[in-house]
This record gives sequence, structure tokens and C-alpha cells, in this order.
Amino acid sequence: MRNTLTAIALTTMLLAAPALAESSKANPNAPGQDRTCLVTTGTAGSWNDSDIVATKWLPRKAAEAQAAKDPTKLRVFDYSNDPLVLNKTYASAEELCNKHFVK
Repeated sequence: MRNTLTAIALTTMLLAAPALAESSKANPNAPGQDRTCLVTTGTAGSWNDSDIVATKWLPRKAAEAQAAKDPTKLRVFDYSNDPLVLNKTYASAEELCNKHFVK
């Protein structure tokens, strides 16, 4: 009897595991999943790499809201199609945002 209950419990766990794993995956359409790079320049209106003083990887809405406060110093960049990402210099737009401008 005890072996039968153990077998039933193990079978139930094995059958439920894929469903649990599937439900724990992040929804790409959930709020905050669409992220982008907020870039701060040290020279108003100049977006050359050498002028960038800070970057933040943020949800798009938050980045756009912050950039709207001072468009001459803050700007949103989506680096997903940047040659540095496409050529695999950086694995992702997030990595480019966080590492490329570090001085």
C-alpha cells in the first residue's frame, strides 16, 4: 500500500513538472519586459560614444519618461539591431547598454 502511494505521488509530480515549468516562464508581453537603453550625454545634443557618461537598461515606458525630462541630455536607444549586437561583439542590446560605454 505504501509503495503504491509513493508511486502515485511520484507519477503525479512527474506529470505536473512540465506544466509548472511552463507557467514560470516570463511573459514577453508583460509590463516591463520591453526594455531599452536610456543614455545620458555629458555634452548636450551630442550622442557620440565618447560623450556618453551613463546608461541604464530600463523598461521602455520608464526610459521614455525620463528622456522626456531633458531631451538634450537624455535619449532612448534600442540597440537590438546595432551592428555590435548583430556581429556578436555583444550578446544582446542589454549587454551593449551596460558594458560598451564604461570608461
